[in-house]
Amino acid sequence: MNAFAFVLCAWVFIGMELGLRDALALGPSRIAPSFVFCFLTFIAMLAPQPRPNWYALALGALMDLTFRIPLSDGAGTIVIIGPHALAYLLAVQLIVALRGIMIRRNPLTMGFLAMLGSIVAGVTLVGIYAIRISIGDQLALTPSQDLLPRLGSALYTGLMGVLLALALIPGAGLMGLQAQTAKRFARRM
Repeated sequence: MNAFAFVLCAWVFIGMELGLRDALALGPSRIAPSFVFCFLTFIAMLAPQPRPNWYALALGALMDLTFRIPLSDGAGTIVIIGPHALAYLLAVQLIVALRGIMIRRNPLTMGFLAMLGSIVAGVTLVGIYAIRISIGDQLALTPSQDLLPRLGSALYTGLMGVLLALALIPGAGLMGLQAQTAKRFARRM
């Protein structure tokens, strides 16, 4: 993937995440799509290894910098670098493992992989926050109450992935990604 295209697209998708996530949320339930994860799914579907891993760490670190966690004593918020990066890395590993058996140019594939990867990322985030709370961090999160909205957001992210795939997959060549796999046993015409 072209580095300039990645930086430009990452900037656009982080802007969409910060600007549209609350507007598209389903009421007070905190269920909202993740535009950044849809973009990461697109990269993981088409980029050669090990690039999706590095992109997952970079996008995860950027999400960690923009995600503020409230403290339980009401003293404000805190930024923890690492949970999103690790969660995105694990999710990308699942997507890369499954992409070989999927039809890469189908928008439903991107939606399905975005949903599965987002479930893995959400469960990983809840697990990391539960571990941090159990060792004494004063985070105002309740892991048992945080899991259900994250799973709902994973379904919503899958739906958004289908819609975004309609724009991203045709533009894969412009970003330096190969949208189709080479046919190994096809004859040349």
